Amino acid sequence: MAVLEILTAPHPVLSASAREVRDDEFGPALKQLLSDMAETMYAAPGVGLAAPQVGDGRRIITVDSSDKENRGKRLYKMVNPTIVERSKETITWGETCLSVPDLEVDVVRANRIRVQWRDESGAKREEWFEEYEAVILQHELDHLAGTVLLDRVSSFRRSRYMKKVKSRVQELVR
Repeated sequence: MAVLEILTAPHPVLSASAREVRDDEFGPALKQLLSDMAETMYAAPGVGLAAPQVGDGRRIITVDSSDKENRGKRLYKMVNPTIVERSKETITWGETCLSVPDLEVDVVRANRIRVQWRDESGAKREEWFEEYEAVILQHELDHLAGTVLLDRVSSFRRSRYMKKVKSRVQELVR
């Protein structure tokens, strides 16, 4: 297992739509990527990670809503996840993102979603998720659509954030 580099906005991979994983891509390499993504997510530390965040343009995510003491008990490794049903009831959550460090944004999400996906072996799965887990999954699915948290803020706030990022990069170069 390996900890992968997490890309940060405005990296172009983060703004592209991820492609479906093909049947012929299931196997040891995909399983290894999912394990590496889970290890990267835990090391960050985070509760979700999408493949585009580690430079892979496919529809793959890992999610674990458990607390530190129970890490791994709610680990989901999802290939080609899709929301097939969502509640009309919403929840607002202050979200952060590993690819947009030091930014928190209140986002309105469906409170309950039903997701279909394939596991690392290719078996089809489906489950309902509520509240915090539903928020995490919707956030990661945004990544697969090429949307990052920075896309959910005003142009003024985005501009201010990008100026801070540029100034940090310039300080590192010196």
